[in-house]
Formats: sequence, structure tokens, C-alpha cells
Amino acid sequence: MTEAVKIEQVKPGTQAEKDFLQLPFVVYKDNPHYVPWFNRTLKKIISKNHPFFDHSEGEFFIAKRQEETVGRIALLEPKKFNQYQNKRDARFYFFEIKDDLGAARELFTFAEEWALQRGLDRLIGPQGFSGFTGAGILVEGFGETAAMTMMNYHHPYYRELLESVGFEKYKDFYSAEIDAETQILPQKYKTFAELAKKRGRFTVPELTSKQELHEVAREVGRLYNESWEDHEEFCPMTPGELDQLMEELLQVTDPSLIRVIRRGEELAGFILAFPDLSEALKRANGKINPLTLHNITKEKHRTRKFLINGIGILPKYQKNGGIAILFNEIAKSLRTHQVKKAEMTQIAETTDMMVSSIKKLGARIYKTHRVYQKKL
Repeated sequence: MTEAVKIEQVKPGTQAEKDFLQLPFVVYKDNPHYVPWFNRTLKKIISKNHPFFDHSEGEFFIAKRQEETVGRIALLEPKKFNQYQNKRDARFYFFEIKDDLGAARELFTFAEEWALQRGLDRLIGPQGFSGFTGAGILVEGFGETAAMTMMNYHHPYYRELLESVGFEKYKDFYSAEIDAETQILPQKYKTFAELAKKRGRFTVPELTSKQELHEVAREVGRLYNESWEDHEEFCPMTPGELDQLMEELLQVTDPSLIRVIRRGEELAGFILAFPDLSEALKRANGKINPLTLHNITKEKHRTRKFLINGIGILPKYQKNGGIAILFNEIAKSLRTHQVKKAEMTQIAETTDMMVSSIKKLGARIYKTHRVYQKKL
């Protein structure tokens, strides 16, 4: 007889917290494509030391069969998002599980009850704290390594388990690969971008220092809030959330990889790019110490693969050449930094203009993450 599954809440400093942190290393043991989070980062989140919890709520749980941890989940009530979008959503995040349908049923039955007790009517996920935290379960691209911890890796059975317990597709998000050595932006696209820059009086200033990046960081945050407001997943980021995003970005990127477009004094668009540190994060195995920090620094200068996670342009400039300029700047940046591969992440299938543009850039969609939903 199979032992019953017990759901246990995770509190800081407990054995349950250790089990929560350790489970992915069991689930993805010897898998070359999984990239772990730093345990220190997750501990801060479990202790609610994150700006999301300034306006919203969440709790963390593990599923156990006797002494064996078989699943984990974070359940979030995004109060600010719900108020802004007039929804009553509960989100699940940090979902990891062994190939165990019984455990999945128990975990999500508990999650549904958790949501209903709060008067919520839809469970959706995986979705995190903002538009910059990766969403979805990997459903295509199992032979590819995760893009750091932004768009996580999952085994194929995750999809089967979610659909078996009643979840259905909400939306897919694509990741596209640019092979900088073989995929070259068509000349007519470059010409159009340069013409649009001249006619629209756009400029693309070079950022050469972290001080300059600090100075435009707040503008980038405001532009994000304006350029993404028509997305269903959008909610304006708070100053605290924007500060954390920019601080994290400054830790991993080079100012010359951040491209901004101005029209006069106004910031019209931006691209957030940074070196892919996935290999160093895998070697770190969730731990931060002087050796892992040294390895991450070396990887930052050694890698020839870059990630692009964050493209924004004000709606009024999207159809008069602004997107063409952005993509032309991406192509220039890849050449300047001798990049061999680049990955663009979190491209919603519903953003027709962006999907069309990445194809013009010569990119290949090679991963798909799916966000699931269940009405309660």
C-alpha cells in the first residue's frame, strides 16, 4: 500500500526549508540542462525578504511520503496584480516534483484549498513575482540548457502531471536562439532601421560605465511600466522591485550590453542583455562562496553566449521603426562582443509583432514554456 502524502509548511531555518532547497538536486541529479538557484537567494525569499511581499502574500510547502520529500511548491496571492487587473488569481511557483501522480494530486488539491480559502478563483503558474521572473513549464526543448534561473528546465513528465490533475494551457512563452555566426540581419532590415533612426530623430547613446547605467535604470523601469501595460500579465513594478531588478542586472552584465533608444530627451526603448552564466551556476551547485564567485566572474568574461531578457519600447514608437532599431542594435551588439549564440527569452506567443520581428532577425524558436491554469 502506497504511503499517504503529507503537506508541510516551510518555515525559515527548519528541516522543511532544507528539504525544499534540496529537492531539485534530487529530481535533476546528473541532468546537464538544469541550472540551480542559489540557496541563499531562496532562503531570503522564504523569509519574505523580497519586495513582492511588501504588497502581496505567499507561503511555501513540501509534500512528503514518510521521510521522503517528493514535491514542493510556493503559493502566492499577488494582491497588487489582482487589484490592477481586476482578477482573483492564486499563483504557484518554485514547483518541483518527482514523477509521482499521487503526490501531484495531493499537492494541487492542497493548493486549490489554499486559494479558495482566500476567495481566489483561478490557480495559474508557474508564475513568479513579476514579468522578469520566468514563467511556465518547459514543454519543448528538453535537449537545451536552461537560461540561467530565468526560464527553468523541467522533465517531460511535468506537463503530463499538470494536465492529469486538471490544468489546461493558458499561454506559451518562446525562447529563440540567434546564431550570430550564420544568422545575419537582412540588409533591407538594417537600411530600414537606419532610415527610421534618422527620420524619427532617434539616438542610441553608448553606455560605458556602471554609473551611466545607474542613471538610466530608473528611466528603464518607468519605460517598462509604460511599454508592457497592454500585456495580460502586466502589473506596474514598485520602486523597490525596480531597484532589485537593476541591482541584479548590474551584478551580471556589462554596461555596453544595455542598449537604450532616445527620441530627444525621452527614453523610447531598451534592451537588457547579459552574459549567459549558466555553466558557472551549475558548477556552483546552489552555493555561494569565494570559489564559486571567482568561477562566475571568469565565466562572465569567457562565455560567448548571451541572454536577452527584457525588450521594451513605448507603444507610440512601435510602428514607426522603433522595433527595427532595437533589433538592429541587437545585431550590432552581438558582432561587437564576438558573441556566437544569443538567446531571447519570455516571448509571449500573443505578441505577434515581436514573434514576427525575431524571425526577421534570423532567430530560431527552440524552447517553449507553458503557463497552466485551473479555474476553481
